Amino acid sequence: MANFKYKAINQDGKYVSGKIAADNPSELMSLLKSSEMELVSYRKERNRGSAIFGGLKGNELVTIFIHLEQLDRAGVSIIDSIQDLKETADSSKIKNLMQELYESIKNGNLFSESLAKRPEIFKPTYIGLIAMGEKTGNLSNSFLNIVEDIKWNIEIRRKTRKAVLGPLFGIILMFAVLGIMTAVVVPKVTGFLAAQSIGLPFLTVALISFSNFVQNYWLLIITTPPTIWAIMRILGNFPKFSVKIDYLKLKIPIFGPIITKIESAKFCQFFAMTFKSGLGVLECLDSSSVTLKNKAIKSAISFVRQQVSDGQSLSGSISATKFFPNLVVRMFKVGEESGNMEGSLKNIKYFYDKEINDSIERIVSLIQPTITIIMGGMIAWIAVAVFGPIYSTFSNLQ
Repeated sequence: MANFKYKAINQDGKYVSGKIAADNPSELMSLLKSSEMELVSYRKERNRGSAIFGGLKGNELVTIFIHLEQLDRAGVSIIDSIQDLKETADSSKIKNLMQELYESIKNGNLFSESLAKRPEIFKPTYIGLIAMGEKTGNLSNSFLNIVEDIKWNIEIRRKTRKAVLGPLFGIILMFAVLGIMTAVVVPKVTGFLAAQSIGLPFLTVALISFSNFVQNYWLLIITTPPTIWAIMRILGNFPKFSVKIDYLKLKIPIFGPIITKIESAKFCQFFAMTFKSGLGVLECLDSSSVTLKNKAIKSAISFVRQQVSDGQSLSGSISATKFFPNLVVRMFKVGEESGNMEGSLKNIKYFYDKEINDSIERIVSLIQPTITIIMGGMIAWIAVAVFGPIYSTFSNLQ
């Protein structure tokens, strides 16, 4: 299926333009005719992954599924709900998407099958939940679960950005200031001291050496971090290396435990959601592992699945991976013993939501004082290294 940018004439005789996905130009004409538009011209866009709906935001997905859930509860058929959303949506992206889904269902496909044609928008787990809702006749609960998951993921991304971008900006600013001081300001001052026939103290000699190092190797200093990042990205394309790299991420002080908590919360959130929908434990493990980004933990879930399929308990298998905190293991054990898996896992989500938020707040609150202390120490070093010899020289003159 390709993405087409088109220009057409609507039933009022006005020119309209937009983007839509179709297998070929003939299907494009058919899709437009069904919307009472005549094709004037079109251009096939390059395949850029999610070019046509790449800008579809999480909040827009929430709007789609809430609309469908409300109409489903009111007894409106899915095709009529999609038609209604196509006519009332403010976003042209949503309109185009609804038009595509409408045509697909009209041609005899199930709603889940229609969504599967857009994997760049709809996760396999969402499609699986909707397919389960179609079988059980309870689509509204599937829609509600998806809305809850999208909202939770939006909040997690917001917290993650807050934990990463704020400190990163402060660190970059700190290194920029220190770089200018050591490469531009310090050489001018220490050059005068080096030209004098006086003995320089250790701090001054060290400052001059450090300044010379920055001036001589500034290009290496600047290019090393992005080079390391690029190498890590390349190695990440190889499964064995990517698992090891992600394992090392979990061992990073301060940040590693936060990553573990976020991944654990994601896993428990989706496991509870799919388990509530009536999927078996093995299917829940498969679906939940898709939501994880850390490949080391993903690999651990594959181990858990194998253990459970061999007859081992779920909580014991999770404990054997050594990746998940004791709280997660305990809640799974409680869920197995009480038969209330969903309730137990919701407790983990509630607890970790607070833990993740508190951890991020602590990091953000610690970064600023740390940067201030480092910059203050550097300025103090420069002041002592520069003004010490000058003061000593004036004292000798007296």
